[in-house]
Formats: sequence, structure tokens, C-alpha cells
Amino acid sequence: MKLLSEAALRRLLTPEMAVDSSTRAFIALSRGEILVPVRSEIMRPDGLGVVFAMPGYLSGRVFGLKVIATRAAESAAMVLLFETETLAPLGLLSADYLTDWRTGGGIAAATRLLAREDSRVHVVFGAGRLAGPCARLVAHVRPIARTVIVSRTRARAEALAAQLSAEGIAAEVSTDPACVAEADIVTTVTNAATPVFPGAALRAGTHINLGGAFRPDTREADDDLARRATIWCDSTAACLARAGDLVQPLAGGALDRGRVLGDIGAALVGDLRGRRDAQEVTLFKSLGNAAQDICLAADALSLPGLDVPEFDVQGDAHGQ
Repeated sequence: MKLLSEAALRRLLTPEMAVDSSTRAFIALSRGEILVPVRSEIMRPDGLGVVFAMPGYLSGRVFGLKVIATRAAESAAMVLLFETETLAPLGLLSADYLTDWRTGGGIAAATRLLAREDSRVHVVFGAGRLAGPCARLVAHVRPIARTVIVSRTRARAEALAAQLSAEGIAAEVSTDPACVAEADIVTTVTNAATPVFPGAALRAGTHINLGGAFRPDTREADDDLARRATIWCDSTAACLARAGDLVQPLAGGALDRGRVLGDIGAALVGDLRGRRDAQEVTLFKSLGNAAQDICLAADALSLPGLDVPEFDVQGDAHGQ
């Protein structure tokens, strides 16, 4: 069994690999080629975090489990993979960096399909660990000339903007959520429980990625956006059950169920339409899905010439 550390994954993962892996994961999910139950969640009794257990089975290839724990602004995650036929353990991967890049890769895959090809201004809400990968990977799939970071913590926003600018992605900081009026693409990766920008301020033709709120009682988008947008999901069933950005406006009548078109994977493969025209406001809701983790982890383990630690696991298929 191979062991991949954070350092190894930082060395191995590339933007194209992250985007392409999520694209294939979304397609497999929409076709039923990967089985992913709704994740289990355990809230910490102190209210400061949550533990997720996210299993998945990729037919004919691997099955695995991702476990991620959060506490305040901290998180830790691992992915364990097995071969489907022999049940041989394939690898144990540290999954903090992998989570960052699978999230950014999924948002970039949706952006590559749904955002206008001439999109040049990207507004990112949040300055935490997911904001950087999302900014980098969206810039990988669209000709972004200006990235605007909006965060409640100005020092973190300024640090991220400086880092992105040093990498060649022109970035700046704003404290005004209404700056979305200048955006071609908006991405939210916050811990907010209530909407973070005014949906009415968006221009026609804007694409939005919602990647933060993950419980029915939290949301990042308001009812004005719910009334305007055409929506695709990483997993429609999971989003309709767990995503407050859909659950709340559906319950309140602001969102027409007919505008939730379905899985992004079906659109990526052509079974479902993507953007209709240059004026449509498109929205991708990402809860995060074990399909992405498992596919990216399997891709990393299958890289040729992989030089990482290995160890033998004793016992038969019954764990004896």
C-alpha cells in the first residue's frame, strides 16, 4: 500500500489533473458508474466543527473512504483506497491539499463548461484555504485578467491577493460585496450562514460557483439570485437534500424547481444542456462529493514512476 503525504501531493498534483479528474468524476457520477451515498455528518458537541465520512465505489476500479474533521478554522482529512476485485489496499493519502484541489478542480470544471469564454473578472468570496485553489484553477480555464478577493478578514485577503499576484494572477482586495456587479464569474468559498452578496447586483451573463455552505440551514446566495439563475449541481440529490442554497429558496418559493436542471456531469457529457446564451445567469452548486476525492486520489496513485513509501498490509479479505 502506498502512502502519499501532503508534501508528495503538492509535488504531484497539477491544475490540468485536478480539473480533468473532477470532470471524469462528475460524468461517472451522473452515469451511475460511481456509487456515492449521501455523506454522514457528526457535529461536534461543542459546536465548533464537524466530522464527515464520505464513501464511494468506482465500478471496476476502486472503492474508498474519505474522512474529514473540522474544528474552528482547522481541518484534517485522509482518503483510503482499495482495489475493487482483490480488495487489496492501494493507498492512504493525506487529503487536506487533495481536498483543496478537488474542490477547486470541480469548480473549474463547471466554470469551463458554463462561464462565458470571454470571462475576465473573477470575484472570490472568502480568503481561506479553498480560495487560492479556486482562484488559480478558474484562471487556468478562463482568461482571467482581474481577481478580486472579498473577505471579512482583510489581512487574509491581502495576503492571498499578494500571493496570487506573485504567481502572475493579478489580484486585489475589496470590502464591498456589491463589486459582483463588475464580475463575469463569482465564486464563494466561505463559512457564512447567510448570503454574502446581493444577487440583484449581478450582470446578465454572470456565472456563479457556490462552494461554501453545506447544510440546509446555511446559504451563501440570496433569493434574488435564486429567482434569476439556472442551476446545475455536483449531485442533484445531495444538493436538494442538504444545500441550503437550494433548500431554503425552494421552501420559500423564490426558486422554481424546474430551474434546477440536474447534475453537472450530465451537462459535461452532453446529456443535459449547458449555458444557453450570453445573457443567462448560470450557477453551479458544489457540496463536495467523494467521487471527486476518490478519482483524484486514484489518479495520483496511478502516476507513472511514483516514488513514495509503501508498506505491506497483512490479512485476508475478512480482515483476519
